[in-house]
Amino acid sequence: MTRRDFLSHSFTCGAGMLVAGCSEAAEPAPAAATPPGARKTLVVYYSWSGNTRALAKQLAVQLGCESVELSPEKPYPAEYTACTEYAKNEIRAGVRPAMKPFPDLSSYHTLLVGSPNWWSTVAPPVSAFLESPALTGKTVSLFITHGGGGMSRCETDARKQCKGIFKEPALAVSGVRAARYAKDEARKWISALRETNVL
Repeated sequence: MTRRDFLSHSFTCGAGMLVAGCSEAAEPAPAAATPPGARKTLVVYYSWSGNTRALAKQLAVQLGCESVELSPEKPYPAEYTACTEYAKNEIRAGVRPAMKPFPDLSSYHTLLVGSPNWWSTVAPPVSAFLESPALTGKTVSLFITHGGGGMSRCETDARKQCKGIFKEPALAVSGVRAARYAKDEARKWISALRETNVL
């Protein structure tokens, strides 16, 4: 598969943007106090290039909630080609990588789960999280960053893997746009989630 093909199914950042655009996402504000009985939200994501992280951080800022980055025990290769090949082999084999401990989800009602589109599906660390029994009874909505492949099978696969209650709308944003316009994309999706009573 060519580099462009993989980009259409994964993460995108130009060389300069990888360093500059992806690293400038604002840190989330401290979570606002949640009124008794309110549905508490957590943003959970995996990011390799920084694009998914930029969008996740903006979601947390605008919702006034916490965010947690998923971390495999063995990090993915930092070099692009090595990472694409490693990820391809994992996905083909259905591997769920060993993960550092997930957060305690007991106090959360709604999880906004973010992943890059890797080879037309969610990244294996996100699959591992979605399959956790700790998601049982939680409302889950998915956001994806991609390099041109859009949602591909991400939503379909995530719905099958998810131990929680999968809710639409899902969101797919190109990696370049996520890095540059995370604030706008987060605002629009939050509005859509509220309209459909997910939030």
